Amino acid sequence: MKTTKTFISALLIMASCLMAHAGEYSPKFLCGVVKADSWTDGNNMEGIYEFDLANATLTKLTEGRDVYQAPLGGAVYEDGLMKGIHFKTMWDDFDQAYTYVLYHVQYDMTTWERVKAYALSSVDRNYISSCGLAHDPVTGKNYGIFYNFNMSWQVVDRKLAEIDFSTNTPTRNIIGTASIPMAAIAFSDQGILYGVGEEGWLYAISTANPGAIGEIEVFPMGDLGIDNISTNPSTMTYDKRTGKFYWAVVLNDQKSYLYEINPTLGHVSATQLMQLPDNSWLVNMEVIDQQEPTILGDVNCDGQVTSADVTALYNYLLNGDETFIATSDVNNDGSITSSDITVVYNIILGN
Repeated sequence: MKTTKTFISALLIMASCLMAHAGEYSPKFLCGVVKADSWTDGNNMEGIYEFDLANATLTKLTEGRDVYQAPLGGAVYEDGLMKGIHFKTMWDDFDQAYTYVLYHVQYDMTTWERVKAYALSSVDRNYISSCGLAHDPVTGKNYGIFYNFNMSWQVVDRKLAEIDFSTNTPTRNIIGTASIPMAAIAFSDQGILYGVGEEGWLYAISTANPGAIGEIEVFPMGDLGIDNISTNPSTMTYDKRTGKFYWAVVLNDQKSYLYEINPTLGHVSATQLMQLPDNSWLVNMEVIDQQEPTILGDVNCDGQVTSADVTALYNYLLNGDETFIATSDVNNDGSITSSDITVVYNIILGN
């Protein structure tokens, strides 16, 4: 089991290779929109959208309205599919009360045609995530913090679990109990799971099984300074180009906002970028990959190959400086050695 010391060390040595001219870069997002101020009962535009941050625009990618799209129980994007859990509220004449009906849904991300809508039985009620789902880019596994309901649909607690969508009825591997309610979760490209607590703190979350203790480990990263988070849908995603998280949230004023979160330990902050267009409520947000090709030998990620890249390699080999460890294996042989310095020298000399 990953120890607390190991986990904290992983947080401290994470390195992000920021591209040159990062100030000119503005991400675009894939997301589900489930509510907006201009919609009416006869003009419900729920579906999948592209959100352009630079132009503050939301563009619908799907025609018409598919009632299962933009899954409210959380979704992930992998293997060209959006996979998730959708739920809708229905009136039960027998119990004279509202209840949830759950579906495992999948969509082709090229055509946005539905390829799966499998109804889950009433005993499968604990598939609804309280914070959206998150895909670990390192292991390829999917995680969520799920409501644990009793038979009266009352929340008993929340469980961190791995979820596998490869079968009609997704399988969940319970890891442990989550004592802190999370508004949203997302993985960094280093495979570290982060969550925004409903009280406004940013946490790093261990996915290791706590064993007999039963409660997962969470590590406070810093106060985001936001204490009016509603229980309405919230979603967070990570941008590997900037090393920052983006978080769309509905606050207690019932207005939806986009925040940029800096997760750097000791410098954690949340910057409100805008109120979202049409006061839209977003779910399942994901950065659209706009990664520019990396330059072979550009160890320090400044957009060119110079003696500074050689210095960065020496700083690692001689001093253990891991700032640019993610880009230091220039010859891609699985280790960082003097051979990588030789490759950089040859690039500089034009060999």
